[in-house]
Formats: sequence, structure tokens, C-alpha cells
Amino acid sequence: MLRMTPKNSEEAIRMGLEDIGGKYGIRFSRIENGEAEASAPLQPKDRNFYSVPYGAVLFNLADNTAGMAYLSTGGNGVTVSGNVNYLRGADPKADEIHSRAKVIKRGRKLCFISAEVEDNLGNLLSTYSFVFSDI
Repeated sequence: MLRMTPKNSEEAIRMGLEDIGGKYGIRFSRIENGEAEASAPLQPKDRNFYSVPYGAVLFNLADNTAGMAYLSTGGNGVTVSGNVNYLRGADPKADEIHSRAKVIKRGRKLCFISAEVEDNLGNLLSTYSFVFSDI
């Protein structure tokens, strides 16, 4: 199915909120001025055999949160790189993860963003640096 490309950042945020929330259960509590905050429930399917969330689950939340921070600056594009440092696994009792992202530098075409993910018990799980590019 061919998808419509958003014409501007406002349309991209609207489309992203519908898409991301429906697919991954991610809820955004803040998207403004180059910053974004989001959370997602941890389900059994999100955990490995150690009962901690898969790294891909954490990365997905961070990437989507960073993307919304980028869009809030007027950008309209995609992730071109993402680096992660996994610091620890979530507490097995944790039932939600939270992410914060902030634009560090916005250039003409590229946008540099930092992000972090923690569990709902306050454990910092991972840190990220992303680069987004306008299309």
C-alpha cells in the first residue's frame, strides 16, 4: 500500500501520532520546541527470557521520541543514523518505559538529537544520539 508523504512537520506529527500509537502503544505527553516525551507499556512479548525488554523495544521508543522532537522544530524527514548505549536491563517489575529527547543542534538539512530511556521505577536503561535529515 502506497502511503502519503506529509507536506510539512505539523502533518507529519499528526500522521506519526496516529501511526505510532496504533502500532506500538506509544503515548506522547509532550512535543514542543525541539523536545519530546513519551511512554509505552511493557508487555510480555516485549521481554526476553531474562524478563527484561528487548533492546529493539527501547530503541524503537527512543527513535520515535527523537523523531517527534525533530518534527517539532519544523523538520520533515527521516532518521539517518542512531547510536545507542545500553546501560542496564529494566527491572523485571517495571511495567512501562519512558523516553525523553532533545534537539542539540538544528542545521539546514541535518538535526542532531539526544535521547534516553528509563523504566517506570526510575532506572536509566539506555542513552542515544540520533541524526535526522530533511527530505
